[in-house]
Amino acid sequence: MEYMDILSRLGVASAHPGGFKATQRLLDRELPDGGLNVLEVGCGTGKTACYLAEKGFRVTALDRHPLMLEKARRRAEQSGVTNVDWVLGDVEALPFDPETFDIVYAESVTVFTHIPKALAEYHRVLKPNGRLLDRELVLHERLPEPIQHEIQSFFRMDRMLTLDEWMALLHQAGFRCNRPNPESFWSHEPDAGNNDIQELDISALLDPEIGAGILRYADLMLAQEQYFRACDFVAIKSN
Repeated sequence: MEYMDILSRLGVASAHPGGFKATQRLLDRELPDGGLNVLEVGCGTGKTACYLAEKGFRVTALDRHPLMLEKARRRAEQSGVTNVDWVLGDVEALPFDPETFDIVYAESVTVFTHIPKALAEYHRVLKPNGRLLDRELVLHERLPEPIQHEIQSFFRMDRMLTLDEWMALLHQAGFRCNRPNPESFWSHEPDAGNNDIQELDISALLDPEIGAGILRYADLMLAQEQYFRACDFVAIKSN
């Protein structure tokens, strides 16, 4: 079972580095006021999309997993959120016209794509001077080759990028981006808002494949956290 299928079955809301606390910190800093047209790519169970909608943004939330979108719609209904357009689609071929959005928002999504293609799509659908906000995994130190191969195989990653490589690809895609400060990969701060554990589909843990996948994740990522950092990329469409 693939990593993304495990997240879908469990209904994990904030699997990215730093969790939802990091989400709130980035959004509150960069998007203090509502009113903009925001596309969230890889929206998962919709926690961030609903948060943005509650702050007054016009939100389109896209994911390629129907189960994730089903759980996102359920979250929105339970929260009374009605101003989100939920879309089934692929980050590498966004089903939107050029220059549609003021903001593209991603949380540890781009790293699981063919990165140049995803960045090109973000650039295409952004309005002139639109912004990409993307919190991503960054390779901090060189991994032993066998471990890197295992990680890329488990997560179906094409590659893992250093900060310099992320910056180069953003610039090649037509973005201006100040160099972010790397943060610890694994946040030990208490999360904000609702308890994500309460939102999990605990019955999914009875599936041996899911249990094995969680243990594999811990073995591959949490045990290797010294090799990774997280970065908030804030990039402006420059051409």
